[in-house]
Amino acid sequence: MDRALAFPHMQVERATRLPLIREELRLLPADANRDGSPAWMIHDPIANRFFRIGWMDFEMLTRWQLGTPEAIAQAVSSETTLDIHPDDAESLALFLRQHGLLQPAGTADVDSMRERAAAHKPGVGEWLLHHYLFFRLPLVRPQEMLAQLIPRLAWLFTPAMLLAVGIATLTGIVMVSHQWDTFTSSFVDHLTWHGAVGFAIAVAFAKTLHELGHAFTATRYGVRVAHMGVALVVMFPMLYTDTSESWKLTSARQRLAIASAGIITELALAGIATLLWCFTPDGLVRTALFFLASTSWLLTLAVNASPFMRFDGYFILCDVLNFPNLHERAGNLARTWVRRSMLGLPQPWPETLPNAQRRWLIAFAISTWVYRLVVFLGIATLVYVYFFKLLGIALMAVEIGWFIVRPVYSELKEWSAVREEVQPRRKLVAGLLVAVTLLVLCVPWHSSVQGAGVMRAARQHLVFAPRAGELKALPTRMRVTEGELLFALQSPDLGGSADRARALADARAQELVGLSGLKDGEERRAMLESERERFLAEASVFTGEQSRLQLVAPFAGRLADVDPQLQAGVWVQPRRPLAILIDPSQWIAEVFVAEEDVGRIKTGDAAKVYSGVRAISGKVVQIDTSRTTSLPYPMLDATYGGPIVTLPRTDERSEEHTVRDGLYRVRIALDEAPPRERMSLCSVSISGTAQALLHGVFDHALSVVIRESGF
Repeated sequence: MDRALAFPHMQVERATRLPLIREELRLLPADANRDGSPAWMIHDPIANRFFRIGWMDFEMLTRWQLGTPEAIAQAVSSETTLDIHPDDAESLALFLRQHGLLQPAGTADVDSMRERAAAHKPGVGEWLLHHYLFFRLPLVRPQEMLAQLIPRLAWLFTPAMLLAVGIATLTGIVMVSHQWDTFTSSFVDHLTWHGAVGFAIAVAFAKTLHELGHAFTATRYGVRVAHMGVALVVMFPMLYTDTSESWKLTSARQRLAIASAGIITELALAGIATLLWCFTPDGLVRTALFFLASTSWLLTLAVNASPFMRFDGYFILCDVLNFPNLHERAGNLARTWVRRSMLGLPQPWPETLPNAQRRWLIAFAISTWVYRLVVFLGIATLVYVYFFKLLGIALMAVEIGWFIVRPVYSELKEWSAVREEVQPRRKLVAGLLVAVTLLVLCVPWHSSVQGAGVMRAARQHLVFAPRAGELKALPTRMRVTEGELLFALQSPDLGGSADRARALADARAQELVGLSGLKDGEERRAMLESERERFLAEASVFTGEQSRLQLVAPFAGRLADVDPQLQAGVWVQPRRPLAILIDPSQWIAEVFVAEEDVGRIKTGDAAKVYSGVRAISGKVVQIDTSRTTSLPYPMLDATYGGPIVTLPRTDERSEEHTVRDGLYRVRIALDEAPPRERMSLCSVSISGTAQALLHGVFDHALSVVIRESGF
């Protein structure tokens, strides 16, 4: 922690004699500040915390035994080029006292320490919340093992090894670029449960090497690795290595090496695995190399290298810029900039920096806030999806409350504390903004209801073959009249069966003629007549089935979507669609509206249907009373590029999908036909009952809670 940045000078009550500093504290040299001035680190070995101080603080600490602020200020001013005042010594004493770095001088100090300890002792709820959001589980204390292994692994840190790994990585990247389609298709092929297990094993192996890279590099530079273990960040396990004592190093280059060792190790693993993947034949080994290469590249570049979270990328950036506590200091600058810009407060900047650097830090802080907002909302969504029902909703609320609502509330409290200092003009502008926001959110002006669906003819008929047959005739024109022949098919099996049945019926008729004069003729007559009637009935059935293959138009209209592969002589499979007959005189839109909006519309409401850039007027004619579970047209399914998200059914043997969200079907009669008389996707805006935006958000949240509250 940087003392000079965290605690500016202030007027405090003058003490007659300063308390003593704790004897076990260590004062270590640090690398110079950005302005070239010397710096030191105060190490608290009990709490294992580090505090960065500047030259003035160091000079005062070395003369602390003088006992009083006046004596310390006089000694520093006379023995150095610094010009300090007793207030500076008292400010330093206040800093040391607030962080428990002073010896208790009496019962009052002991009581104060007890009060601070009690104040910082979390309650049961806060303890559970903290350990849910972040929890460390130390597993090993590897210092002795690392010290024994580091001499044997010295070759890993040689320039020759770095050059060899770099060449191997570049070679692997070049070779994979020539097999990029194969590499990417391998990624898609492994998006299965077995692939997920393989990726998990690869991540565990890569992250273990990642942390060992930190540990070995820290040990090489003499930094103690207190422990290694697993950290649970919002219940997601992550390996960690405690290298907090790296701040003892005065060389920024060595600290940079420790911070970047994990990323370098993982990139080296990715590069070597990529190169070996190019030379390995298909099989288990190549699959394992693919898992190592893909996970190492993706997680290193997408997660560890990000400076917006407190991962390796952040510490690397701090060391490159030689700017410790980057997030905290940039955040303080951004909050001050917001207060100065929005409230017009003449607040001093937390630290003096060049204008260009200050602007960069403010932009970095705002980018960090936006990045974290997206990440935390993503984590909250994952928690909601992968935890059961109400627990998922509760944990999601905790995520949003802790990471989003809490910081915003804290900042608003700061604004409230200084509201008397805000200029009247700024208050007026802020009041107008609040009033406009409330009007937009609370006044029921939002009346349109949105939906997506298909636009089609109100009357349409799917023409299909009722059974297999040979196509003999096709339609010669697209406009047809009622009863006109569309497709003529012939089934030789039906014709042959009908001929056989008629032949058998004729044979029975001939036998009936020859019965006259026979002794048992009358007895056989009844049986032969029964068989003859049966064969005639079978012939009639086969003939009727043959007539069904003569497909005629049930109404006048236009043929659409005629299969272009159809021609005379082609055999058609049963239930195969041949064309669609539509009545172009009347068109409707079948659209799907969200559950929270369906109550705002009614039959007769006006609507605008959009297909492309043109809007077609219409009105609502029917609203379903039950939720849609399956889509009537595959073109609506997001799996095939449609606008509605679906999920696979729980039955693995079924290829059908079920609608994910609560949607209700609404039918809209159009006032005119679309420019292209064919079924197409569309969007709709229905003029429903006006509703406030805030009310809609509340209804949606309540419907989610109600829907997900059943176990």
